Amino acid sequence: MAKLPDAPDPTLVAVDQAIVKANTASNRTYLGASELGHACSRRLWMKWRWVSVEHFDAVTLRRFHDGFAGEDLMAERLKAVDGIRLVVEGPDERQWAVTAVGEHVQGHLDGAILGIHQAPKTWHVWEHKQVSEKNWRALKRKKDDFGEKSALEAWNETYFVQAQLYMGLTGMKRHYMTITTPGGRDITSVRTDFQAKAFDRAIEKAEEIVAAQTAPPRISEDPEFFLCKWCHLNKNCHGDTTAAVNCRTCAHSTPVTGGDKGVWWCELHDKKLTLKEQRKGCTKHLFIPELIPWAHVHLKDQLNNQIHYRTDAGNEFVNAEHNAWEKTPKHFASKDLQHITAYNIDNDDVFFQHMAKFSPSITKVVKGKGKKEELPFNDPWPT
Repeated sequence: MAKLPDAPDPTLVAVDQAIVKANTASNRTYLGASELGHACSRRLWMKWRWVSVEHFDAVTLRRFHDGFAGEDLMAERLKAVDGIRLVVEGPDERQWAVTAVGEHVQGHLDGAILGIHQAPKTWHVWEHKQVSEKNWRALKRKKDDFGEKSALEAWNETYFVQAQLYMGLTGMKRHYMTITTPGGRDITSVRTDFQAKAFDRAIEKAEEIVAAQTAPPRISEDPEFFLCKWCHLNKNCHGDTTAAVNCRTCAHSTPVTGGDKGVWWCELHDKKLTLKEQRKGCTKHLFIPELIPWAHVHLKDQLNNQIHYRTDAGNEFVNAEHNAWEKTPKHFASKDLQHITAYNIDNDDVFFQHMAKFSPSITKVVKGKGKKEELPFNDPWPT
């Protein structure tokens, strides 16, 4: 008889539960320079548009915490060296920050360092990474194969783009990265020079993502592709999960890159949106059509603030300001549509009829006012 696994330590289970509870998941307000080098622009756009919150389990959070502790430890080790000046905070006693593209792109440096023995008179952007033993050994091989100055680009494109952005946005021309295994046991480093063309490409990519009113193309049409399979947005991109309701998933919102910084504008209400308003959304919210991945745009009705859809099975429904589940086609406010799939539209007609009958307070029939305009099947909401 096979031996049964040992029962988990209830105290450690409680520790993990406390870790998760103490680290409430939330979306960044900006497009992070630390991840702009990711190969999938669609993923970056959807994260920045708050399509879905990424939740981390206790194991991942413990790894993050270990990485933060490793960074602090490495900073102490560097500061202990005579002649090295490591600055990890700006004049406001906060982490050094850089911005671009109307402050919709932001990054936070681990520090700036002067006095490293390889180039003691040159300021370097300092970044620290704590990685697995496998990845640490891979970097050592890249240094042997490509030389130190080309190793970072060959080893990790995301880290390389982050380095170029931090150099380009601070004016420093050198980057010094220290890399350790968990706990800071093994240490190596890599220096990288500023590359203007790589920096320009990164800024251009950021500008394209910020300006895009519809989602960039998928990196693969196969949901099992390795970058897609483990992405927390897989079901929003390839599957049947509708985006969350907030101003950034609404067809009426636009990021502003000129004038005030980090601004989002509501075209419908003709106003600047506060961060609180962005997170909440409003009753006039209509999804950017691609964020309902299981349906296709059929009609638009801008005067009545509606978008009409068809499922693959040919059933129609409307994203509208108010629920009207007894109508044909059924109308859904975004706050309810975010929880609905094609299966519900195609199979749950009786359920919606009963809900409309017994819950009249959450439905409202709105009579049409304007002319509906035919669109080609699959066309996005016009911008």
